[in-house]
Amino acid sequence: MANQARKHRGFRTERVVAQYLSTVWAGACVGRGSGKDIVNVPFDVEVKARAGFQPLAYIKQLKARTSISGEIGFGVIRLNGQGEDAAEYACVIRLADLLPLLILKYGHLDSEPTDADIDRCTACGSYMIRKCLTCQPMITDATNAISVKKSLMDSTIDQ
Repeated sequence: MANQARKHRGFRTERVVAQYLSTVWAGACVGRGSGKDIVNVPFDVEVKARAGFQPLAYIKQLKARTSISGEIGFGVIRLNGQGEDAAEYACVIRLADLLPLLILKYGHLDSEPTDADIDRCTACGSYMIRKCLTCQPMITDATNAISVKKSLMDSTIDQ
């Protein structure tokens, strides 16, 4: 019986994560079978709701899929006692996949921001560092971030 409860908890966790992601990607839903746990999103998500913590296993599973698809992958982990607030769940992502995302968000910063650099956007109300990246039109050139990711994977970037 305990195994069935864990299995149902895992299925419920997938639905909770899909619902949370659907606030941004309207079509996000649970995928069944082998492959992505959440479908209709532009990345690969592996959802886990286990008592044991095995990040290397999650990374290997994602890497096997994303090396074929080319998508960024991450694991969402519901830890014991977290309830059903997906915003509080932990994530596991390879640093090589995280770096291009950080460059897109913080690449405009040439030095560590100070308290004086942090402000609220007068248009959307989001916190920003020097300029708002939330309400600006999506004109960010992802090509640079992708080339940095490829350089890191090829080990051709200077350290």
